[in-house]
Amino acid sequence: MMGTIGRKNMLFGFGYFLATLALGLFLANQAKSGDPEWMESTAKHLLGTAHAHGNLESLLNIVCGLLLCRFGAAAEGLAKAASVLLIVAALMHSGILLISGAGLGAALNLAPVGAFSLVAAMALMMAVVAKGLPAAE
Repeated sequence: MMGTIGRKNMLFGFGYFLATLALGLFLANQAKSGDPEWMESTAKHLLGTAHAHGNLESLLNIVCGLLLCRFGAAAEGLAKAASVLLIVAALMHSGILLISGAGLGAALNLAPVGAFSLVAAMALMMAVVAKGLPAAE
């Protein structure tokens, strides 16, 4: 059973990373067109921000997933909460930026949910790792 808590974060992280990399390829292709209207558009800005944040949040899920696998058994309840919050944070932060850039601008009002989820997840991760570390001698 040890090591199962962070698995979904690692799998989500790799899948989400692929999606945000694909977004980067789309953005690079659009930039090649040289269309000045696209280059100055709000959509390009939002999608670029979604790409950058999505890549980082993907890697954060992978790294925290590994830490949860290693240390999560010592604080299982906290670890499960951190695991869920990490995925919610990515989807509600960079995911909302992506949806907004794709044309649903009103969704941007939900982005703070992701930001606050990320802060809470990091606080929980600190507690999980602290509980899981061996006692100092």
